[in-house]
Amino acid sequence: MIIALTGLRGSGKTKIGEILAEKLGVKFYDLDQEIEKKIKSTIKDLVEKKGWESFRKIESEVLEKLIKKLETKKSAKEKLTILSLGGGAIIQEKNAKLINQNCFVIYLQDTPENCTKKITESNKKHSNKTRPALTSQKTLLSEMKELYKTRHKTYKENADIILKRSDDKEKDVKKLIKTISENFKKTM
Repeated sequence: MIIALTGLRGSGKTKIGEILAEKLGVKFYDLDQEIEKKIKSTIKDLVEKKGWESFRKIESEVLEKLIKKLETKKSAKEKLTILSLGGGAIIQEKNAKLINQNCFVIYLQDTPENCTKKITESNKKHSNKTRPALTSQKTLLSEMKELYKTRHKTYKENADIILKRSDDKEKDVKKLIKTISENFKKTM
């Protein structure tokens, strides 16, 4: 079973996913990292050179290959896998269908303000990872508010469960472990 984490950029999909995988003793995959391995560059460079449409096409291809690869790994050791999706991956109908057919989806719901704060802190540490804007908004906060407004419903509709993020990653991971163990007793 693949547990896919979705939500806005900055909602903690990668951090929560890494901690969750470590605590459960399972493999963790990050869709954005898999894309960068394939393109042998950063997503930022790809988007700046070829645009978001090109990125979304590659994202779909990598997602499909990754899910097929993970679904074929049926060994006892890899019955459970954690996958961090990109913030826009589940927005595309084709991807949403593939994800829903193959994954247990957890929506990490956080406010645009919290996401903006986390992205800003991350950008200070990793300036080469800063992403180009997704909207025509003038500020990151206004962009995150717009994305929340346009994506929240889709995230909700595609989620098996919703975790409202707190400021405590460990507490959130404990909640997820409890939920996962309740839903997947046979797998764990």
